[in-house]
Amino acid sequence: MSRWYIVLLLLTAACDRPHTVTVVASIPGLDDAGARTPAFSFVVLPYNRDSLVAAFEARATTPKPATAQLDTLFAQFRAPFAAYTGIVAQAGRLNDSLAALKARLEALPRTSTEYSDSYARWTGLRDSLSAIDKQAARARADLDAARPAFLAQSESLRVLVRHWQDSTYTGYDRAVDSIVRATRRKPVADTTDASGVALVKLSGGPWWVYSRSWDPRDPNAEWYWNVQVSADTVRLNAASGVNRPRY
Repeated sequence: MSRWYIVLLLLTAACDRPHTVTVVASIPGLDDAGARTPAFSFVVLPYNRDSLVAAFEARATTPKPATAQLDTLFAQFRAPFAAYTGIVAQAGRLNDSLAALKARLEALPRTSTEYSDSYARWTGLRDSLSAIDKQAARARADLDAARPAFLAQSESLRVLVRHWQDSTYTGYDRAVDSIVRATRRKPVADTTDASGVALVKLSGGPWWVYSRSWDPRDPNAEWYWNVQVSADTVRLNAASGVNRPRY
C-alpha cells in the first residue's frame, strides 16, 4: 500500500468524523423583529434539493404553465389579508399590554400616585383597543368579501400548475432513495429548542438544511430554505431564505 493511499484514507476518515452544526431559526413573522423561533422543524439533507428539482424540471415533457395571472390574483388578495392580520397582531400586542398593566394595578395601593398613572395608561390602552376592534371588524369584512372571487378565479389556474408538478416530479422519491444509498448518509430531521437553536451531529458532507414556513403576511406565499452547511452555524432567517409563491 502506497504512502499517498494511506494519506488519502486518513483524510477521508477525518472528513467523516462527526461534527456538530448549530442551526439558529429566526423565521420571518408579522413584524421585522427577527426573534428566535422555538419548535421550528427542519431537515438536513445529504444532497442539494434545488439541483435535484432543476434536473427534473429540465426533463419535463411540457412547459410549465404560465403563472402571471395567478401572481396578479395573489397580489390583489394580499392587500386585504395583510390589512386584517396586521390589525389583529396590533390588537394582540395591546391585549398583552393591558394584561400586564392589570397585574401591575392589582399589586399597587389604590391611593398611590403610581396606581393613578398606571390606571390612566390602562384606560387609554383600553380605548385604543376598542377602536382597533372596530377596525378589525371592517378589515375582516373586506377580506371575506374578497375571498370568493379570488378562489373562483385562482383555483382552476392552480390545478394546471399542480398537474404539471405531479407529472414533472414523478420518480422524485426514488431519486432521493438512490442518492441516500449512494452517499450512505440519511437525512437528519430536527427541531429547534425553546431558544430557537438546534445542535445537529453530522458526518462527512456536503449537507444542506432544508425547511419551509408559511408566510403570515400572505396566505399564498411561503419562506423556503435550502442552505448548504459551510460553517459551524447555519441561520434560517429572511436573509438566507427565499420568499416565493405557493401555487
